[in-house]
Amino acid sequence: MATSCGGTMPQDHDRGTARPDPRPVGVRTIPEDLARFVADAPVALAMLDRDLRYVAWSNRWLAINGLIGGDLVGRCHDDVFPSMPECWADAKTRALAGESLTCEESRQAGPDGPVTWVRWRITPVFDQTGEVTGLALFNEDITRRKSTEDRLRASEDRMRLTTEVAGIGQFEKDFTDTTYQVSDSFRALVGFEGLDLAQMLQRWEEMVDPGDLAGLRAEFERVIAQEGDGRVARDLRLNVAGEQRYMQFIAQVHFSGTGDDRHAHRVVGLLIDQTESRKLQEALSRAQRLETVGRLAGTIAHDFNNLLTVILSNLELAELRSVDDNLRKHLQRAIEAAEMGANFNKRLLALASGRQSQQVVLNLDAHIARTWALAQQVLGEAIDLRFHPGTDGACAQVDASELDGALLNILTNARDAQPQGGKVTVTTSAITLDRTEAARIAGGEPGDYLRLTVTDEGTGMPPDVARRAQEPFFSTKAPGRGTGLGLTSVATTAARAGGFVRIDSTEGNGSSISIYLPRVAAEATPASSEAKDDLPFGDGELVLVVEDDPLVRETVLQRLEAIGYAVLEAATIEAALDLLAAGEPVDLVFSDVVLPGRDSGYDLVDAVRRTYPDVAVLLTSGHVSKTQMPRAPDASDPELLSKPYSLARLAQAVARAFTLARQTRT
Repeated sequence: MATSCGGTMPQDHDRGTARPDPRPVGVRTIPEDLARFVADAPVALAMLDRDLRYVAWSNRWLAINGLIGGDLVGRCHDDVFPSMPECWADAKTRALAGESLTCEESRQAGPDGPVTWVRWRITPVFDQTGEVTGLALFNEDITRRKSTEDRLRASEDRMRLTTEVAGIGQFEKDFTDTTYQVSDSFRALVGFEGLDLAQMLQRWEEMVDPGDLAGLRAEFERVIAQEGDGRVARDLRLNVAGEQRYMQFIAQVHFSGTGDDRHAHRVVGLLIDQTESRKLQEALSRAQRLETVGRLAGTIAHDFNNLLTVILSNLELAELRSVDDNLRKHLQRAIEAAEMGANFNKRLLALASGRQSQQVVLNLDAHIARTWALAQQVLGEAIDLRFHPGTDGACAQVDASELDGALLNILTNARDAQPQGGKVTVTTSAITLDRTEAARIAGGEPGDYLRLTVTDEGTGMPPDVARRAQEPFFSTKAPGRGTGLGLTSVATTAARAGGFVRIDSTEGNGSSISIYLPRVAAEATPASSEAKDDLPFGDGELVLVVEDDPLVRETVLQRLEAIGYAVLEAATIEAALDLLAAGEPVDLVFSDVVLPGRDSGYDLVDAVRRTYPDVAVLLTSGHVSKTQMPRAPDASDPELLSKPYSLARLAQAVARAFTLARQTRT
């Protein structure tokens, strides 16, 4: 910035540079007593002549500007402070014209570089004729105050941001003049943006649940009327833009006076949005209820599956021995009913994570084709059921029983959505989802998938129902007609296989529910669901059956004998090991997992493999909890045949166990 200082700058002949004259020509002087007064002034004060050269200054001026020890007589202010803010040029011009000016906040760089913030005032000095002969400058260092204000402002910004993110609104009411102060976050929480006080009060009356509003008023009346700490806390339900929100209202009433003169004069408080936490609590509650169902299911599953095993075994044995075609038909229906009961139990255990998922590689189209007759029976004659395969032989890895249960659940919902009959279409396709497409599906991930879709022309679902359809125990069906677990189990099946579910539905225009299963290579894997219905017979091999339930044990013995095996029985692990130690020529140990005592069927397998490595092993169970699985499953574990099982599955599992044992020996 150019200076406007006058005076002379004599040459330093030794150095060839200009230096200030201690007593420049033309510098105005002031009386000595006035100079001492200025020097001792407790504020930052300086006096300049009309050419802006220093005439007098206070010690505080030197200190605040980092000039201690300097002699400013005759030096130009613009030379001492070359980095003055731009407003200084205008201020000095106006002051020399006779105007006094004040700047509340100005950024200033000192001679040695540090930046300070100052509040300054510039006042013209007049002579007796009214002419401006100089300027008086006053400076106040407000750097510390400015820093404090900046920190406070930043703290307030952080607090504001925190309350906005946390869903907290602040409010204050003064009872003396009935004024309100409402924070922006409060307005945003309840949709009060742009509303005046009257509009806010009216909207508040309309949006708060009437019962909650009455309770809040009663709480305020009680707090104001009684002695106490003045605290008010209520949970409120609000209808905000058509959505029910859950809020916690917390307030503190402040009082003036005591005794009969005590009265409320102010209330301050918070409105806290608890909608998301309430949803989490409800989800946790549903999960706990589901866990309870799982415990109950686990408790009854073992006995229930044992019972079904006995029923199914005897029905199949009776069918084998029957020569009456009509009787065989009745027996076959009973067998199908027992198998349906077994599938129901499997779905319940899978939903409650009480059953180990037995995933196999499935040709999706071929598997659906094999179960098509059952699907048609579920829907009945009133529904036109059609299947459009489109995966071209592609495979997914999934538990076959769980997939069947998921498909039947969706088909049942489609049938119930068309009580007067209609059309249901099952389609399959192989698709690839990119990140954009996957992001449109809840839980979706990019990748290659097989999509199984069931479309109906029924009543459809409104958006809020479709959004909650996969929640446990959520159902829109009449009491006694739905458990609310159907689509939850579908989502569970998809998740177990690494996939997800998409629901597309419009009220009055039907629904389309799709299961996305990751596509895998079509490698052949042993799978009972893929096996043919042949019965591989034994050749008199000796099978040791270890089962504590006498009814189940008897039916297993009869089944094994019917398919060509010799049998031996034991009710406990100890009895089984005693028979082996006695030299019985056992070829296969077929054991239940859950047995009396601390040990399980897995412990028996370990003992047999250590001592009798040539003996084949096979396990079965209706329900295996973590207590029976002390270690993580691995490839060396024997096959686990789930109860109840058909005679064909038993024969095939025994044959595979013998084959595996022969391969291990060689």
